[in-house]
Amino acid sequence: MSQKKTLDLSQGTIWKVLLTFILPILAGSLIQQLYTAVDAVIVGRFAGKEGLAAIDSVYTMFKFPLNFLAGLSAGATIVISRLFGSKVEGELSLAVRTAFTIGLVLGILFSVIGCLSAPALLEIMSVPEEIRPMTLAYVRIYFGGLWTMTMYNMLAGILRAFGNSRSPLYILIVCCVLNIAGDLVLVGLLHTGAAGAAAATVFAQLVSVLLAMRSLVRTCPGEGPLFRVSFNRDHMKRMLLVGLPLALQSILFPVANSIVHASINRMGTDAIAAWAVCGKLDMLIWLVADSMSPALSTYTSQNLGAGRKDRILRGTIIGAALSIGTVALISLALFLIPGPLGKLFLAPADHATLSPMIVRFMRMMAPFYVFYALHEAMSGSCCGTGDTLRPMILTLTCTCLLRVAGVFLILPGIGTMECIIWIYVASWIAAGIAFLCMFIYRMRHLDVPSSLPAPDK
Repeated sequence: MSQKKTLDLSQGTIWKVLLTFILPILAGSLIQQLYTAVDAVIVGRFAGKEGLAAIDSVYTMFKFPLNFLAGLSAGATIVISRLFGSKVEGELSLAVRTAFTIGLVLGILFSVIGCLSAPALLEIMSVPEEIRPMTLAYVRIYFGGLWTMTMYNMLAGILRAFGNSRSPLYILIVCCVLNIAGDLVLVGLLHTGAAGAAAATVFAQLVSVLLAMRSLVRTCPGEGPLFRVSFNRDHMKRMLLVGLPLALQSILFPVANSIVHASINRMGTDAIAAWAVCGKLDMLIWLVADSMSPALSTYTSQNLGAGRKDRILRGTIIGAALSIGTVALISLALFLIPGPLGKLFLAPADHATLSPMIVRFMRMMAPFYVFYALHEAMSGSCCGTGDTLRPMILTLTCTCLLRVAGVFLILPGIGTMECIIWIYVASWIAAGIAFLCMFIYRMRHLDVPSSLPAPDK
């Protein structure tokens, strides 16, 4: 096994290995956000408002299959991380082949279903007739290449399971450059509209799959070919048991947020615009907190496989402190200077109307972002122990159910944007405290085996 490509998170100074592992994940998330903005600029510039509308009208539709399959990929990452930590090298290639097969089969299945059901999905999404032909072409091409996105997520998760978070970052950079170049050629020069944007995305993702496969061969030579259709019943069962709760959580979470956003949309244009700017200002908070969660999942799983319960406890505390400390600094800036920061996203004519709202909203939320960081860190560590069912239930209860209940039971009697913000804040506090309690409980009752049982051949 190539030691240059792997990072054993069960060895070394904890804060150093965590930072080494998490920084590429954070950088990758930031690049994805920046790319999304550039992609929108290119499509809007060359395909006009029709092209933008065609893409945006079905944006949320792709979230469900992609989030579901990403949850399954996270389950595979946790299982393979534990095998890596336990140094059961004879089983690693077997587990990788199983994860590869799961990603390939489910990716192709979702691609076929998506292509066949595209017209019905556009009807459900109430896509306007004037952009429906353009949108249908975009959706079919995008769904046709959905398997490449699924495979990349699976392969990138496997690489991170070995502690290799740099290769996915480098591949993502190449993918983004290719995607932007493809947009410029297909949309800008050849004027293929939204369909060209979808084709550029699929091509870039296909290249990323090939690069990830190449990187994984160098990271884990294993025994025999890594990339062939091969199910191992025991490994597959473990991956699905760990991954399905994460997958369900990934698709139910956007549903709850959509319900809350529907309430925001009833608050008027000014409130919607001010809230949108707040979403731009606190983007870095979500990137930091959301990056720590998968990092601690991999860290915990590797150390569990290595039998290092002491490192799990100390590493989670250090990881949570790093995340909370960073989020606290960002929150302080958002509390002190939300007005000048918000004006960066506003036209001069809107400053007088929207700036006071942005200041008020941000100062309400800024002191409580740390609870979200606590929630993500504790959740990542708990999932890394292999128990993803209880974290899913806790997340859906303390976050999704609490927000939906607040919208239906409390908001009608108050009817203000401030009420919606307090509903969000309450969900962060509840989830943070609940997951801290769950982590303490898991540490007290965590059984650390000396090694994993060998799967059935």
